[in-house]
Amino acid sequence: MQGRRLHRSGAGRVRAFVRRFIAPATAAAMLLRAAGAGAASYLPGTPEADPPTGATGRVEEGSAPITGNGIQWRLAPLRHAGSVSLDGRWLRLEDGRSATQSLIFNDIDFATYVWQPWFIQLRAGLGTLGARDRSADADGSVQTSTSAALTGRFTMAVFPTSRFPFELRNEVSDSRVRGDSYGTDYRTHRFSLSQAYRPPTGNDSYSLQFERSRLQASNGAEDTLSSLRATALRQFSEHSFDLTGQLTVNERSDTDDSSRLALLSARHTFHPASALHVDTLATWNDVEFRSGTGDQRIVSASDIRQLSSFATWRPREGDWLYSASSPLYLSGSMRVVDAGSESDSGDEARLRALNASLGASQELTREWRLNGSLSGTLLQSQGRDRSATATGNGSLTYTPQGLSFGDWRYTPSLGAGIGASRSSEAGLRHSLSGQATHGASRSYALGANDSVTVNVTQSLSALRESQATALTRALAHSAGVWWQGSGAASQSHAGLSFSDSRTWAQEDGSFQLINLQLSQRSQLTRQSSWSGNLTLQASRSERSLIDAVTGLEQQSGTGWQRMAIGSLSYENQRLWGVPRLRYTALLAVNSQQLESRALGDFDAPRERITESLENRLDYSIGRLEARLTARLARVDGRSVASIFARVQRHY
Repeated sequence: MQGRRLHRSGAGRVRAFVRRFIAPATAAAMLLRAAGAGAASYLPGTPEADPPTGATGRVEEGSAPITGNGIQWRLAPLRHAGSVSLDGRWLRLEDGRSATQSLIFNDIDFATYVWQPWFIQLRAGLGTLGARDRSADADGSVQTSTSAALTGRFTMAVFPTSRFPFELRNEVSDSRVRGDSYGTDYRTHRFSLSQAYRPPTGNDSYSLQFERSRLQASNGAEDTLSSLRATALRQFSEHSFDLTGQLTVNERSDTDDSSRLALLSARHTFHPASALHVDTLATWNDVEFRSGTGDQRIVSASDIRQLSSFATWRPREGDWLYSASSPLYLSGSMRVVDAGSESDSGDEARLRALNASLGASQELTREWRLNGSLSGTLLQSQGRDRSATATGNGSLTYTPQGLSFGDWRYTPSLGAGIGASRSSEAGLRHSLSGQATHGASRSYALGANDSVTVNVTQSLSALRESQATALTRALAHSAGVWWQGSGAASQSHAGLSFSDSRTWAQEDGSFQLINLQLSQRSQLTRQSSWSGNLTLQASRSERSLIDAVTGLEQQSGTGWQRMAIGSLSYENQRLWGVPRLRYTALLAVNSQQLESRALGDFDAPRERITESLENRLDYSIGRLEARLTARLARVDGRSVASIFARVQRHY
């Protein structure tokens, strides 16, 4: 009885809150006259004179002279707009649980500026939310609760159209307002500061940005992501400098997981009027991940520091080594790497490497090309002696002009190479290689705007190394067909490709890849259209290994790995001929989610949705809008069915 009294008293407080704040705000919203909050549309300047006094600027005889800096610290008249909405949401999970939610939300937005629109722009918003939740477990037990919440946002832009704009944003939102969460409601607190600067002349730019986002679930779990980023770009004459620094920290209270990503990079580009181009990049990356609790706690950290420089030079007329009939292309590179990793178990590894290379390529004729390169590498790993390797390679390739056999285009290519390397561990090694490749392609015209292209290629290569007991052979095949079509109101594209490669050596191996891509956009009628994009990919890799103990052959492979990403949508702007009645159908498939807050993505979804089918009806009359949505999705590995209804009135 005591718990029931407490529950009733809490519900009473919520009802009192609704009667006192939300209900009057809703009634006022229905009576207010609509007005647009469009502070962002204000432009610099004013059509009339704006002296320090704000008058005509004329000074009467005998009056005091105008003084002050001309800034009038007062707000322009407020512009407002808002909406009030009634929502209903029904959820059913595959384990038999269900949930029902009723919600009323009133939101109002204000916009103004200080003195002039180009000086300081202000925008603020306030929302009041009242909700009633009812959840039922599979065993039939029912729980009911009521809640109230506030949402708000504030934006201040100082000199928004100047060379040094400053912006401050702060927002508190609730996922129940959007209605796109499944089972776990959460509040979002997001704060950001940004300052940029650009000098009056030149292409230089500088920026500093701080952003913090905190997701707080209904069960008290929090996910906090903070990021600090600074960039600087300096350009003058033939030089360009680019500096970037960023620190991102993510923490989760429910799983005690955390991540820290630090990045610092500096880039210098030297590109004079001649054909010389030098690009130098220095980076430092530090990453740390923590997951699990107690004895299952896992901590891993890694850092990579590297300095690399790449230079290219192609002599022009009048330069040394220039030849009009045999163009020469020179390149050189240098790279220093220091990488390390450690874990909570005490395992630590460190690797340092230095590599330098010099390459040259010369066109002997239009069909023959000669290539050569020299490189040296120093490698130092933790617990092992330093190793040094020097390598030299040369190759000659023959690529004649394509031949035509009817409608088919045939393109052959031959190549041969020789190489030698000496290392402190393996001694002297020689290698001799050869490769032959040929392919055929053809295009078919299917009408005036449709075409199909077919392409098949085959390559055979062989490699003989002085320290290898067997000849390494490789055979690869690939085939693809692409269709492209267009009409008065449609664009289509489809492609299917397959590749297979096999290697025979001391360790045999094979690799297969299948890729399918579909894209279509069609205007069916004046009021209806549909579009779709789909990518399906499957790959498989297998290797035959020789066991060092038994000498028996073992097969290693992970089987077929599949990936699917796609969307299909249909829109009808006038369903059943009813004006302003819109119908939308959305189908989305995404077997891989690349977005992650742990990797610094602020907009990454909290829940992973791999499949989703949504049907939506929208109807509007003046400032009144209605929406009905039915959705079936697979969220975090479980099936969820939902129905969402909303009636919203703008004012």
